[in-house]
Amino acid sequence: MTRVLAVMGIICLFSSGAMAQYFGRLLGQPWSDDDRATTYDHPMIEDGGHVNNGSSDTSVFAWDSFGRVRLDLKDQDSPIVGYRVLTIGLGTETPAFKASMDELDLTYGMYLGQVDGWKIGTMLGLGYSSTHPFVNTSGIFGIGHVTAEKAIDANDSFLVAVDYEANGALLPDVPLPGFAFMHRTEHLNFLVGYPLSYVSWTPTAKWEVTAQYQVPYSWDLDAEYHAIKHFGFYSDAGNFFQGVVRSDGDITDRQFFQMSRIEAGIRLTFDPIIDSTIGIGYAFDQTISNGFDIRDMHGVTHLSNEPYLSFIVHGRF
Repeated sequence: MTRVLAVMGIICLFSSGAMAQYFGRLLGQPWSDDDRATTYDHPMIEDGGHVNNGSSDTSVFAWDSFGRVRLDLKDQDSPIVGYRVLTIGLGTETPAFKASMDELDLTYGMYLGQVDGWKIGTMLGLGYSSTHPFVNTSGIFGIGHVTAEKAIDANDSFLVAVDYEANGALLPDVPLPGFAFMHRTEHLNFLVGYPLSYVSWTPTAKWEVTAQYQVPYSWDLDAEYHAIKHFGFYSDAGNFFQGVVRSDGDITDRQFFQMSRIEAGIRLTFDPIIDSTIGIGYAFDQTISNGFDIRDMHGVTHLSNEPYLSFIVHGRF
């Protein structure tokens, strides 16, 4: 049962189609008994596109790599290290937008203790985002989360937080309040709150449905059918939204990329060594914008709708 709940607890943060990850609720996710680290890698390749109303060709490539490591294998509340490496290549560059978008994040999380039944934790770190990495220091940003979680009963808990991710898409320069109601059982796990909500439902041993939404525009819906022991099918739809600092500007001048997509494919699982998917999809509503955050974002151009090839590798060590 412990292992089932652990896997279900992290399934949405490492879901089949998710490309946006969030450190603010990572500390409270349970571990499988034998895992030191969990990783998620999602490269996707889109070729043969073009800039709408323009002559430039595009070939979008994106790779999102995300993971966590616990420092004490025997402790569910062990301090953890979290990381994210994201790279996006658009295949062309114009005076209005840059060809590459990259982000690197490293965080450290730990529990501080309990106060009147509230379990207090913190997640602190640094990140760097740029359209041309390491040419200046304007892309350096802070990451800071303080959470307080209180158990209601054996399956439910309530969480309040102060969340600060200075590369966020909404009010990135302001710490924001967060909250969540969490429920964990063998077949149904969900978190409802701000800025992240998710649900994972396994109605039978063969079917699994997950959904995730992160403010303001990132969402993912995934359904999987486990046909036989090591083989299954999945379908996925979602919207990806990411901003990075422009290398020719400052922290208030950022480039945003948004992409909607739908895909389907197969999943191979030989637990715990291999857990991977390969699929084909279709990307649409691909938009490039500039601005500080979503309050003053202005569109620059659109990329053509195109098919893509997707790979996902889940790691457990």
